[in-house]
Amino acid sequence: MTSKLETYSDQDAAKKGLKGKGYVGPGRVTASGQALNQAYNGGRTVGPMSSTASSGRSSHASAGKAGTNASVTVFYYPKEPSSSFHLVALGVHASADLYKIGKELGQDQAPFQKKKTVGPEGR
Repeated sequence: MTSKLETYSDQDAAKKGLKGKGYVGPGRVTASGQALNQAYNGGRTVGPMSSTASSGRSSHASAGKAGTNASVTVFYYPKEPSSSFHLVALGVHASADLYKIGKELGQDQAPFQKKKTVGPEGR
C-alpha cells in the first residue's frame, strides 16, 4: 500500500519543505519549483494508488533534463477539495519514461520504492 510521506498545504509550503529538509539540493531547486508548478497546475494522472487517495490515482510532475541529477519528479495525489497534495515519492528522470526514486522520499515497498528505477506507475 502506498502511503503519503509529506502533506503540503500549498505550493509555497511544498517548495520550502522540500528545500528546507534537504530533499532538494542547490542544483535542483529550479527544477523542483518547475515540477511543483506543473503539479499545482495539473500533473499527469498515472497508475492506481492506495485506497486512501481520493481519486484512487496518483499523478506525477517532472522538470529538468532526463538522466541528470538536476531533474526532479514528484509523485503525489491531490487532497480534495483544497489545493494541497500528498507527496508519495520524489525522484529524478532516469530516461524519458523511467524515474529513479530517491533514498529519502520513497516508499519502503513497491510501487515507488526507494532507490528503484520505475515507470510512471511505480513499476
